[in-house]
Amino acid sequence: MFRVSCILVLPLLACLSLGSCAMMKRLTPDFSKIPKPPLPSFSTLKKITRIIPGMPESDQANAEDPRVPFNARGTLGYGHTLRIHVYEGARSPERIYNGVVMVDEKGVITLGQAGSARIGGATLPRAAEAIAATFRVGMNIGRTVTVHILSVEDTPVVSIRGDVISDEFIPAWEDMTLEQAVRVSGGRKLGSTNHGVYLIREGVRRFFSSLEQANEVEPEPGDIIELSPDI
Repeated sequence: MFRVSCILVLPLLACLSLGSCAMMKRLTPDFSKIPKPPLPSFSTLKKITRIIPGMPESDQANAEDPRVPFNARGTLGYGHTLRIHVYEGARSPERIYNGVVMVDEKGVITLGQAGSARIGGATLPRAAEAIAATFRVGMNIGRTVTVHILSVEDTPVVSIRGDVISDEFIPAWEDMTLEQAVRVSGGRKLGSTNHGVYLIREGVRRFFSSLEQANEVEPEPGDIIELSPDI
């Protein structure tokens, strides 16, 4: 009798468990599907002022580099050209790379002695992660690696990451504020009570206790706005 009861009860428990999981899945919101505010219409995009001597003023890797449409919220593909600065270290960051690189037919960019990174089909946040990993592994770096993407196809961009619904890049427009950039990206994670924010420029982190305080500094192309997840 006990064996028969077990045979009947176990499937019932399994069904209840599966039902509970299914119900939890329905009740748990998928934050990745929360729509973001539309990008504003840009009257004037920012000018890139941090052009290193000897580097091209436009995002063109070579004479064969095609001009292709670019969407900051889309994915990268053949012909997309990125202007990149890479820094090593946190306290006194050292620039270890700067270049204008094009995604080739295989979805790959070449990053000098660090090697190459496959970013074709990736969004800009994922591309920045892949580039950082390439430098850490290819150059055997144990310290912090910070990747600044200043522009893509001559569109200046800033990065928003950290305590946000999802990391993203947005075009940088004239007179923009950090608070506006965060609002356009969708804002902090739902339910977050944190206020702190970092502005990372040329590898250097600057902390602000709130977005309102951070508005005293205007973002520049390549800046990383990182919302603190614990302050």
